[in-house]
Amino acid sequence: MIHQLLSVYLIICHSSALSSGKEASTTVKVNGIVGQEVALPCNISPPTLDDEVALVLWYKDESSTPIYSLDARRGVVGHGKHSSSDNYATRTYFSTVSKPATLQLTAVTANDEGSYTCRVDFRKARTRYSEITLTIVVLPRKPRITDGKGDLIHKVAGPYNEGDRLVLLCESEGGNPLPSLTWWKESELIDESYEVTPQKITFNQLHVPPLHRNDLMVVFTCRASNNNISLPISSSVKIDLNLRPVQLEIDGAYEPLISGRLTELECRTSGSRPPAVITWWKENRKLKRTKNWTTHNGNISISTLTFQPSLEDSGKYLSCRAENPEIKESAIENGWKLEIHHVPVLSLRLGSKLRHSHIQEGYDVYFECDILANPWVTNIVWKFERKELSTNTSAGIIISNQSLVLQKVHRSMRGRYTCSATNPLGNSVSNPFHLKIQYAPLCRTGQKSVYGAARHETIKIFCDVEADPGDVKFYWRFNNTKEVLDITTFESKETRSKATFSPTGAADYGMVLCWGKNSIGTQKKPCLFHLVPAGPPSSVSNCSLQNQTEHSIELECSEGYDGGLSQHFVMEVHDTKLHKLRANLTSLESRFYVTGLPPGTDFVVIIYAVNAKGRSHAVILRTRTLTFLLKQSQEESLWQMTFSPVLIVLVAVVAGLVLLACLIVLGLKTRSKLHRSKDTKAVKADASDEHEVVNNKNINGVGETFKGWEPVESEKHPASVPLLLQVQTSSPTLSNPSETSETALYE
Repeated sequence: MIHQLLSVYLIICHSSALSSGKEASTTVKVNGIVGQEVALPCNISPPTLDDEVALVLWYKDESSTPIYSLDARRGVVGHGKHSSSDNYATRTYFSTVSKPATLQLTAVTANDEGSYTCRVDFRKARTRYSEITLTIVVLPRKPRITDGKGDLIHKVAGPYNEGDRLVLLCESEGGNPLPSLTWWKESELIDESYEVTPQKITFNQLHVPPLHRNDLMVVFTCRASNNNISLPISSSVKIDLNLRPVQLEIDGAYEPLISGRLTELECRTSGSRPPAVITWWKENRKLKRTKNWTTHNGNISISTLTFQPSLEDSGKYLSCRAENPEIKESAIENGWKLEIHHVPVLSLRLGSKLRHSHIQEGYDVYFECDILANPWVTNIVWKFERKELSTNTSAGIIISNQSLVLQKVHRSMRGRYTCSATNPLGNSVSNPFHLKIQYAPLCRTGQKSVYGAARHETIKIFCDVEADPGDVKFYWRFNNTKEVLDITTFESKETRSKATFSPTGAADYGMVLCWGKNSIGTQKKPCLFHLVPAGPPSSVSNCSLQNQTEHSIELECSEGYDGGLSQHFVMEVHDTKLHKLRANLTSLESRFYVTGLPPGTDFVVIIYAVNAKGRSHAVILRTRTLTFLLKQSQEESLWQMTFSPVLIVLVAVVAGLVLLACLIVLGLKTRSKLHRSKDTKAVKADASDEHEVVNNKNINGVGETFKGWEPVESEKHPASVPLLLQVQTSSPTLSNPSETSETALYE
């Protein structure tokens, strides 16, 4: 068989028949490759059908000794005798099966190159000669591929960065003839410009344009070829690339964010190799609350930002940045300026031309409510001391959206002002602005106006004014209807002044005037004080029972003269049965309410007034709480009970004992009445010198005068109705209830 035989050049040389009887010879050129097999053709077909081959001989060059022979003179060609010389004994075989017949020469060497002659003798026809010129090709070595640095590349080159310029050098040694070197990109020829060094090294340097992402894993092949009968010898490399990210998208971008609300934004990028690193930035500050991952094939990188925007973030640039760390300046970025929705932020201030420290009564004042809101506000409300304001031109109040004008202000307009605004996200209130208005001094309301003093008693009268500024100069004057005197001996500090008086006679009592002056002006109306003779207060009068239940009583009396001094009132409630103080109340008014009392119980009530000079005579009252009544359901249940004979006997015994006890108590009570009548007459005799008995006009509608503690049990006042008895006493023992005899109180 003929292996790797790609072309045979047949040159038939026509010549005239030799006179010796030889058939015209043919010449064939054959190329062989060192180490491979070559087939030398020889035409052994007889010229006529009745002829046969008798002998075939092969000669090399000018040698007269055949290197191979086929002897069929004693038989047919298929059974002929094959023989070869020693040099070709194992490497040659003449095949008569193929058309034409061929001399198979294996493992050829460079020495096999030369001219071969095939002589064919026929039984009848003339001898035929065929000349074959064998040329031996020496294959070059496998090409070596190196990079621009001279480093040998095996299979994969890189990774290079997208955009890099690539230089590949292909070299091949040896070969006869010298090979050609060509570069191929996949199946496309891209460079065939090779050179040969003096050392017979063939090379081809390839300059690849800037690498593009389409060059990822592209195969570059260098082929060495010096014949047309064998495949080229080649070496290949794949190009590995680092790629830039090419696409970046943000879910939720450009949408308004709400201040204070936790928000998640997602950034996705693709096209990077290896996967891109994603970072989030606010202005030039890198954000940290992120979570990054890549898809299973690594094509897409994803990053989630957890972000709580604030009002300060409004207008700031928020961006997502994707970058391949292997490639410098490969980052791509996408972002936007934040729009933050928030509840209104309000700031209340005075108009720009106003100075708060110089506002005086009569000036015009205006406020500005600075509003920062997104979306814009739908409603603005102004308030003064938490009360909503509205435009009132007669009162000098004008409201125009974000402005409040107060015309000709006066001191009643001092206080806290606020503005509030509402947008779809909520309502906000501004900082309170405390408006100060400077004004001349005026008397402080609620201060003590009557001072009581005994003769030769030193007393201090305090004069308090309201003023702004508070640096006040005071003036004092005394008027007793006979003369008017300026007072020069007093002490002052800011808005308070103190004058000291020590009356020695009736002429030293009268009216005291005090007024002040500050930088705004002089007080128009002075403060008036009355200096009067002082003593203990008078007793209360006209005490009446306002309300009465099983557990409480409410009592109200008329106040007496306070003795020229401030007074307060004291009420003591005594349980007459248990000899126990049930309540001790103090009040600035002569009205008392006491609860938590036991039902159906008699009480003695003592009321008196107290001031700095002492206490009034006591008013002693007697009353009781209502008796507890059973509910109807309870009474019905009692009537429905079934009584046994034993129970009836027991009830009769108990009833008898109770009746006996009542008789004993009744006897003691009659006896007690006689003693109490005598004591009451003694008390009345003592009290008649200084006080008269108070007339009770509001007790159960009965207008009677009670001159003692006797319980009234007439037809108008049945014993089941609690009565209120009141007396006044000038007895020393009664003026101080704590010293009152328990026997007298609880009889």
